[in-house]
Amino acid sequence: MAPSSSAPDWRGVADVLPQALWLIDAATLQVLYANAAAAELVGRRVEDMVGSSVHQLASAPQDRLFWEQEPADIAAGIRSCTSVWNARRSAQVPVERWVQALTRDAAPHDGGAAPLLVMSMQDITESETSARKLEALLAELRATLDCAVDGILSCDLQGNIRAFNHRLVQIWKLPNALLIRRDDAAIHAHMQAQVEDPRVFRQSMATLRHEPLLEFTQIFRLRSGSTVELRSMPQLVHGKPAGRVHVYRDISSETEAQAGLRLAAQVFESSLDAIFIADESDAIVRVNPGCQALLGHEHEMPQGSRVTALIDPGVPEKTYLAQVRQAWDVQGFWSGDVLLRRGTDELATPVALSWVPLRSEDGVVSQSVGFMRDLGPQHAAQRRIEELAFTDALTGLPNRLQLTHRVESAIDSARGRNVEFAVLFLDLDRFKIVNDSLGHPFGDRVLKLVAQRLQQCLRQSDMLCRVGGDEFVVYLHGADRKVAEAVARRVLEEMMLPFTLDEMGFSIQSSIGIALYPHDGITLDDLIKHADTAMYRVKERGRGSYGFYRPQMNANLLSRMKMEHAMRLALGVNHMAVHYQPQVELASGRVMGMEALLRWTDPQLGAVSPATFIPLAEECGYIVTLGAWVMEQAIVEASHWHASKTPMVVSVNVSALEFRQPGFVDRVASLLTRHGLPPRCLELELTESVLLQEAQEMAQLLGALAQLGVGLSIDDFGTGYSSLAYLKKLPIQRLKIDKSFVDGLPALERDQAIVQAIVSMGRALGIAVVAEGVETDAQRDALAAMGCDFYQGYLYAPALPVPRLRELVSQAGAGKARVSASATGPSS
Repeated sequence: MAPSSSAPDWRGVADVLPQALWLIDAATLQVLYANAAAAELVGRRVEDMVGSSVHQLASAPQDRLFWEQEPADIAAGIRSCTSVWNARRSAQVPVERWVQALTRDAAPHDGGAAPLLVMSMQDITESETSARKLEALLAELRATLDCAVDGILSCDLQGNIRAFNHRLVQIWKLPNALLIRRDDAAIHAHMQAQVEDPRVFRQSMATLRHEPLLEFTQIFRLRSGSTVELRSMPQLVHGKPAGRVHVYRDISSETEAQAGLRLAAQVFESSLDAIFIADESDAIVRVNPGCQALLGHEHEMPQGSRVTALIDPGVPEKTYLAQVRQAWDVQGFWSGDVLLRRGTDELATPVALSWVPLRSEDGVVSQSVGFMRDLGPQHAAQRRIEELAFTDALTGLPNRLQLTHRVESAIDSARGRNVEFAVLFLDLDRFKIVNDSLGHPFGDRVLKLVAQRLQQCLRQSDMLCRVGGDEFVVYLHGADRKVAEAVARRVLEEMMLPFTLDEMGFSIQSSIGIALYPHDGITLDDLIKHADTAMYRVKERGRGSYGFYRPQMNANLLSRMKMEHAMRLALGVNHMAVHYQPQVELASGRVMGMEALLRWTDPQLGAVSPATFIPLAEECGYIVTLGAWVMEQAIVEASHWHASKTPMVVSVNVSALEFRQPGFVDRVASLLTRHGLPPRCLELELTESVLLQEAQEMAQLLGALAQLGVGLSIDDFGTGYSSLAYLKKLPIQRLKIDKSFVDGLPALERDQAIVQAIVSMGRALGIAVVAEGVETDAQRDALAAMGCDFYQGYLYAPALPVPRLRELVSQAGAGKARVSASATGPSS
């Protein structure tokens, strides 16, 4: 459609406009008009465009789609868009397009009633290029920020986040949810929660908001363990604050490095070892206080001195330094003992030196560090250890180790030759009394005096050795039996002389055992053991003498050792049992009580006599265990008789060692209570020797037992140191006449007189009397005539096991009272 000739003169105005304009019929989509700017933009003449279809102007797919719509849809559709058009230079030119629908009334057109469309286009090549450059610049800036090692956060004056980089996300561990949501308050809250002290972080942020020009630095410790440094700078626009840039730096490694340096400096200054630092030429540049102390506080600091001027390695300087360099190259350090020069007037100090090189990146030694430790105390301690290893700490005499070396050397020299020597084992008699009465410090001083006196009895070639306590061993070089006996006599004579210490005079007696090489042994251990055995036999025979070893001594000791071992095992395997010997009232002939007696039958040894194993048990201390077991068994048996309405008194022998055990009275009371036995049904038999030892203490114990209600009797009366004094003072209920006096009745007048005296004494003191070992009717009748109260022995019954005892008592009630002695075996 051609433009109307009567159209108003608006074309001149349109032609001068810089925008490209087209007037398009909405119904036919034909171009009704185009101005000069349009022809310039698309590179076509106006005449060619007028009357043509608008589709010829559509170059982009979206433009074609737009113009292919219904006219009404085009009129109501997109008002503006940006497209790419082909310019006349056959280049793609970005343009911005507007399409405006006009009514026919408002359109500068004279034909039809269909609406007209005004399309305008503008070349945006220059703006697009500027935008792309700006976008590229912003991308480079973002990449630069993301490459930064510090976390950067940009905010406005109110704290609203403008931008941040990737490093900030890493430092503060911002979750993806916050990054997507871009919630400023949530991000600030998350950062605050990561700080160990949120209050300080909150106060710091508040200060920055109130002081926009403040340059601020702060260090925060995060809960993750990291240390973060904040540097906050104001952001100025035209000299006025427009925001703030926060720079966060993770300084954990720097902090650790600084802490390490501080620690190293502290270690250097406070180390007990002496430390020096030398340069590449081995000149000392620094020493720590420990090194200064080792050198001596009065000496000047040795800075500038060469290391070899301070130490004496024992070899020439060049040789030593060559050895050091070689060690550095091979193992990375040199270590060894050297002497430290401390001054012209002082002795060199032995030190342990460790010298370590410090190398630069190219491997060249730039510095070195030396560590020195004073070996003086260690060497002194070593000398002391060696001294203690070979000498007795108290007396200064040679000890067992030094004696061993000496005797082994003598044995080696004696092989194949007719050479003798002697070993004496010496023990001080009753030395325990000295320690107990005067104290161990005084006893130690006495041992020193004894050692000096014994040393005077020996030759230079002999050796005196203290092996422990009050025991000494003497090695007599080249001594035969005659020489050994002479030395033993001289020692005994010397020891008989009085000692004086702290103006106190006292005597020390000794017992000596002698063993000869090679007759009594070919090793030191054998010789000492045999000499000890001989000494032990001397003590058995009265002490204060000497004796030579004989082989049969060992045989006796071996048998005793075997018996002791078997005895200690016997209780656990039921090889021991308690038998009971009835005690009969002479006047009525009734069984009134019984004595508990221990019996031992061993599979190898057979029936072992109490006279054999009881002394052995007392000697080794096992009598305490045996006595406790016998007492409990006896109380259990007495409980049976009490429960069966035929109560009997059960007598139990108590050894001196058992009686002196702590808590003895309490243990007796506990057993009585546990088994429900009245105390009057138990009688304890004690020997006179027990009562005479520590009389005051024994009187207290006897009083406690009497108060408990337990009966007390004296066993084997008349064989010890009988005294009316303790009979009068102590709560004794019965006396037992020893069998040795009963054996002579009624024929021997002396025995008869002794028994009569004991019975009369008991009657006068109100103490019952029991005769032991009654075997004949004549003995029984004699005792009855003298007024004796009770008797026990083979005449009535030996010691019986529990079943036989109960059977006997039952028969006694029926008139059958005696048991054949031959049917039961021996009794004690």
